[in-house]
Amino acid sequence: MSLDRPTSNNRMGDQLSMTPAGKEVPTAVSLMVDSMASMIQRAKADLERVDQRARADLERVDQRARADLERVDQRARADHERLRRD
Repeated sequence: MSLDRPTSNNRMGDQLSMTPAGKEVPTAVSLMVDSMASMIQRAKADLERVDQRARADLERVDQRARADLERVDQRARADHERLRRD
């Protein structure tokens, strides 16, 4: 009966990859580093989107507050004019 297992010198977990500097590292470590780098890139992109949304929300709140303040100011001026006439 033939077993299709890798030899002890060539196990799946023992495969090596080359780094840009020419050093050999196990493939599993290389895949883990690639995965972590990808997660960090996605997190940065997500953070940028959240930051843009927050800026847009802040701008809307600022515009509403300015409009509300303008209305309050107009009412206060109108009330002040009415009081001066009475």
